Amino acid sequence: MLAPLAESAGGARDHALFADGLAAVRHIRETLAEAVARGPRVRTPNGRWEHEGLRIANLPTKETDLLYALLRELSGTLVAPPDLPDSSGVDAALRGSVLSAEETAVGLVGALARVLSMVDLTPDADTATLFAVLEAADGEDVRLTYAQDEAWQRLAHRVTMLLTESAPLHRFLY
Repeated sequence: MLAPLAESAGGARDHALFADGLAAVRHIRETLAEAVARGPRVRTPNGRWEHEGLRIANLPTKETDLLYALLRELSGTLVAPPDLPDSSGVDAALRGSVLSAEETAVGLVGALARVLSMVDLTPDADTATLFAVLEAADGEDVRLTYAQDEAWQRLAHRVTMLLTESAPLHRFLY
């Protein structure tokens, strides 16, 4: 999602928030990759199918807060009047060299908002159920009960809606 910032000629190097945001994204990506690698494998009640991506990962609050700061900064450039001076350099980095011809600033901000909305998805009974199952497994493979599988289906629906809805503010509905 922030790859255009990393690859731009003047983007990340000219603005410290971009560089810090990219470092946070890289660290979060590594943390999630480690969580996927260590498992456990989570199977459906019949044991024939695996639920991909059901893992516990601790993401540092400092890094997610940094990504929220980046989101606020990027969002601010979208609503700023065109004649307002760009004191932080974000607008120039975003519009001048970060976005490719097929990308838009709105799309970049929307994608970041949707991903962050997953990070702070409000825990509910389903997430508590699944967290308890994974934690109790202590790294061993898990075969969900039918009730736990239904909790997984509801959680998957919530996450899918956050990632695919066109308005990032839909996160408040879930």
